Amino acid sequence: MKFLRSAGQQVIGLFVSDWVQSAVILVILALGWLAVSKLGAPALVALVLLLSGQLVWFARAEARRAS
Repeated sequence: MKFLRSAGQQVIGLFVSDWVQSAVILVILALGWLAVSKLGAPALVALVLLLSGQLVWFARAEARRAS
């Protein structure tokens, strides 16, 4: 029974973290789109940094959760 509960928690955690990550990416892209339209090309640097930062953040969180 413990195995089934643990497997269920892993599956639920995978879907929840994917939805949260997708939502964060969409927010960053929307804010980046607005920033690029207002500030021009220099805002692209900030957009790339934000997207790469969230990728590292979620990868570290997943590694921490898996260990």
